[in-house]
Amino acid sequence: MKSRIVILALACLCVPVGASGGPRASAVGTEPSVAVIDVYLNGIEAPATGDYGKAVAKALSGSGYAVLDRDEVATRFRSVLIMPVRRMQEDRLADVERLVRDGDQLVYTDPKAAVEVLNKARSQLESLSDGLSANDRLRDEFLKTQMLLARSHLDSGNEARAGEVLREVLRTFGDDLDVSERDYHPRLVKLFQKVKAGMRADRTASLSVQTPDPGCVVLLDGRPQEGETPREYKNLYPGVHYVQVRCGAGESMVRRVTLGKDKVHLLVDVAFEKALAVDAGRLGLVFDDARTAQARMVPFAAKFGELVGADLVVVQGFLEDGSRSDLKGLMIDTKKGAQVRAASVPARSSVVTPSSVKAMVDLLVSDAGEAGSAASHGAASGTGSGGKAWYQNYYGWILTAVGVGGLAWGGAETAIYLGHRSKAQKAYPAQGALSNADYLAVLLKQNAQMRKEATLANTASTYAIVGYSVGGAALVGGVVLFALTDKIWPGAEAPRAMLLPTVGSGGGGMMLSMPF
Repeated sequence: MKSRIVILALACLCVPVGASGGPRASAVGTEPSVAVIDVYLNGIEAPATGDYGKAVAKALSGSGYAVLDRDEVATRFRSVLIMPVRRMQEDRLADVERLVRDGDQLVYTDPKAAVEVLNKARSQLESLSDGLSANDRLRDEFLKTQMLLARSHLDSGNEARAGEVLREVLRTFGDDLDVSERDYHPRLVKLFQKVKAGMRADRTASLSVQTPDPGCVVLLDGRPQEGETPREYKNLYPGVHYVQVRCGAGESMVRRVTLGKDKVHLLVDVAFEKALAVDAGRLGLVFDDARTAQARMVPFAAKFGELVGADLVVVQGFLEDGSRSDLKGLMIDTKKGAQVRAASVPARSSVVTPSSVKAMVDLLVSDAGEAGSAASHGAASGTGSGGKAWYQNYYGWILTAVGVGGLAWGGAETAIYLGHRSKAQKAYPAQGALSNADYLAVLLKQNAQMRKEATLANTASTYAIVGYSVGGAALVGGVVLFALTDKIWPGAEAPRAMLLPTVGSGGGGMMLSMPF
């Protein structure tokens, strides 16, 4: 019995008295950092997306968060990843194609507007005409510039500086670079061979490249390497190198890595890096369609947060076409890679509507309470829910289980008690033909058995009382914990009805948004 009582008592002590699982205020200087980025869908016109990102970031900064400046986010991003030249050209070509399509549609409905659109497309095409193969040309220009710089230092008598420039050339272009007197001055060629021989002992760095899907090609400093991922490259020059991965038709960003004594490990997710957009005023993720965006937005945003060093990432943008649609917003915990909050509010996609920004931020932080607790909130879709539901109160379930078990034990012991009591109260037999001595022996034997049964009945009665007492108390405690769930784990403020201004083609008005 003692062991059973101790187990039940320990189960009861699992519930902390006065515990509060709700959000707690952050210590001074520990507000979570937040990066606000955008989401774009190919084919969806939403010119105000970037402006909404700036407005949401500004509004969040007044809600207890350390909001990263968008320019700072872009700078941190570019310190690690560089947009490939080819992709920049492809993105700009896609913009030109869109302008041509728009102009074609306007030719028959608004010729004047068509002229403006097509002129814009033509000017962009002219700016692209000299850069369609810029990647190789940039490498050639870089090599030409470096070699001319080395020759200039050499001619001016600064052989040491010329050697430094040639070492940078070798780190970038590798030992297979052809530098001969056919193209360069003999003194420069001689110095190049001397520097090359001296650098052979420096090739101590190594690089390991992996991809979620194996079989991708690795480009190191613009040169395709032998083999496919996963792959390790040894005997590399220490210093800064540029790594890019190509998987089928997709290519990653160009990653800037610094190699040293320790081997560097890279995990390159081409699908993620293909979706990144940090150019032409954009900052965020680009997807082909809404379905892909819904499936990949959370993990990709979490990876973006890791790149720029943000605790939380807020992704916002339009996933539907139309001059007025819903502005979607997600708050993602970078470390957990999980959605913290979601919201959707009516908004204009062509111009920022302040009421939409305020409604979005209110929904995203409505249950945050204090600045440091955002990562602990439950996901929602603009409903304002938070904390725990009563059925998620595991302490309540533990006490309820203990209570039901205790009552069941008490019931079993009661049955045992009744059985033993019945035997203890059994009537003595009649003497009949037995002699007095034999009858006395029968009575003594039955009396001893009845006393034994009475002892067992008393023990079972004690067990039953303990079971009923502990079980009843635990069951009541469980019910109380269920009833106090909102007090122990405070939820969000109940969603409020909001009156939002709206503008239509026939004038302005007000829209009432009510929770139900």
